[in-house]
Amino acid sequence: MNLPSQLFGDPTTDGRKLTARDLAHQVPWVTPDTDNLDVVTLFNEHKNLVSLPVVEQGRPFGLINRQLFLSQMTRPFFRELYDRKSCIAFMDKTPLVIEANSTLEQVADQVVACGDKTITDGFILAEEGHYLGLGLGMDLIKTVSQVQAQQHQQIMQSIEYARVIQEAMLDKSRSAMDMRLQDWCLSWQPRDCVGGDYYVFLPQPQGFFMMLADCTGHGVPGAFMTVILAGALEKAFQHASLQAPERVLQHVNLAIKETLGQFNQQTRFALSNDGCDAFAAWIDTAEHRLCWAGARSAAFLVRPDAEPESLVCDKMGVGYTDTPVDYVWTRHEITFEPQDMLFTVTDGVTDQPGGERGIMFGKRRIRELLDVHRQSSMNEVSQALMHASEQWQGSEHRRDDVTWFGFRYGTAIVSSEHRNDQ
Repeated sequence: MNLPSQLFGDPTTDGRKLTARDLAHQVPWVTPDTDNLDVVTLFNEHKNLVSLPVVEQGRPFGLINRQLFLSQMTRPFFRELYDRKSCIAFMDKTPLVIEANSTLEQVADQVVACGDKTITDGFILAEEGHYLGLGLGMDLIKTVSQVQAQQHQQIMQSIEYARVIQEAMLDKSRSAMDMRLQDWCLSWQPRDCVGGDYYVFLPQPQGFFMMLADCTGHGVPGAFMTVILAGALEKAFQHASLQAPERVLQHVNLAIKETLGQFNQQTRFALSNDGCDAFAAWIDTAEHRLCWAGARSAAFLVRPDAEPESLVCDKMGVGYTDTPVDYVWTRHEITFEPQDMLFTVTDGVTDQPGGERGIMFGKRRIRELLDVHRQSSMNEVSQALMHASEQWQGSEHRRDDVTWFGFRYGTAIVSSEHRNDQ
């Protein structure tokens, strides 16, 4: 038999990818010629020994489970009958044998396929068929859990830094709002650190362009879509005037389709069906006009002396496979008077379930809130919506990214002294 100098030891990583070898414990082992009395002695000497490998001429031969073996040997007259007989009488003749160069994933797959017995008994590790050591089920569970925890931490650190990058992408627009608008609010709340909501604000001498978009997905997939959208907007601005939001959406639609290969819903090679809902507007400060085009979006106009109204938007998303490549969104124009309020939200607000019946928050509640706060500052409007949406959500799971943007028209360019909730 072989008696090791160290019975157990935790597997280490030393910076390389873990394999089955890292699970190997150098435990005592016996041969088929070893009698049961010697096995009893080994189990008594090594209280932590779960199973005892049986090795013949350097190759795995079987595995003796401690609990099963000792329970048999304590039965009446078994010691007298079996003490001097070969240990193979109580041996598992078909233990799981795993090659040392197997990955942790391969080890886990094999252990799961063999069932609970391998978790409790352990498994034999071999190198090119030669016995190497014993692997323990609990070690495998512990190691896989540690690896997953480490990978999760690394992923979360990457996502947290991705948020810094995403916020940097949005900062130019946020700063432009702060310079151009006096009474405004913006709330950008990704559900999972980063998200799929995206906004643009571009000031011009004769007005400004703004867009709020809700890309497919949330979290990392949604954030990837905002990068695609940002690139699509860069292309769109080369071909479409900021004063034609409907044309901007048309070129964004084409650019997303080109990037993702989504020209036809029948295309077999399209691996995705992604795009965005968006509200794009041009505010002409010289002519006092609001021009907009919307793709499945929620936007509201609040005048000082009238009930809030929902602005009409097309029921066609941007970039998706079922959106025609030549689709042109409808252009709308109205007079924009001083103290008029424009407010737009993503569907993370309107579609959030909650309340006593678990139904969506909806557009009606937003209109009612805007009506109540028609004379309030935009910051107060934002705080009121924040409170109302949180109360509505209650214990419900947050469904999506949440973003809203609003401003009151007719104020002059101001300094950056006025700050809004971000």
